[in-house]
Amino acid sequence: MDNWQALRDELDKWPQPVQFWWRDDDAIEDTQALQKLLTIAQRYSTAVHLAVIPQRLQPSLSIIKTPANQPYCYVLQHGIEHLSHALPEQRKIELGGSQDISVLAAQLGIGRQRLKAEFERQYLDILVPPWNRIAAQLVKQLPQIGYRKLSVLGVPKELDSAYQVNVHIDIINWKRRCFAGEATILGKLIEHLQFQRTSAYAQPCGLMTHHLDHDLQCWQFLDKFFSFCQGHSQIQWLSGEALYAN
Repeated sequence: MDNWQALRDELDKWPQPVQFWWRDDDAIEDTQALQKLLTIAQRYSTAVHLAVIPQRLQPSLSIIKTPANQPYCYVLQHGIEHLSHALPEQRKIELGGSQDISVLAAQLGIGRQRLKAEFERQYLDILVPPWNRIAAQLVKQLPQIGYRKLSVLGVPKELDSAYQVNVHIDIINWKRRCFAGEATILGKLIEHLQFQRTSAYAQPCGLMTHHLDHDLQCWQFLDKFFSFCQGHSQIQWLSGEALYAN
């Protein structure tokens, strides 16, 4: 069976609309890749939620505040400066590792205020940890800093974790740093939707992209995927403050 038909068949099994949202990581400045991303968001009227690195923010990113981009672009906080503080035995992590938790909390707060002041209504109080990793001790402090949601990759260990609004489908193969492949991505998407449909996990399905790392096949897939979604009435794309409700 064709992979797209298999996805269509899975969507048809849902008794209610299937909710999706789109997160794109590592935004810093206006680039040709960002322009491609924004064009896709406009073309398909689907909001992209940019995870912006506050300490590396450049003035040119203000391009997302133009009237054409505002309806389809929101800002999340992507850590502090996207630097790893991993201990020798750890995988890359900025929000943990060798760093003092109270220092990280203070730095996050500074970054949050910067993004909030710069992007105003486009900013959402959602923290996206670099490499999708964060120390458990720091997670406990996030509501006190002001974050309403945490967004990492994958299904939380506790299925009823209401504080998280995660992404689940990554279109990049990071070992090879290239497009993961249409069959692989659609297979994982179908598997995740089947899991959602038959379990207590009720969070929206999150698509994760990284515009600065896309090859031609990544861009081609996004066009094909959003075109497919546009033609299926069962799909509902969430954006902005609607993410707080899940």
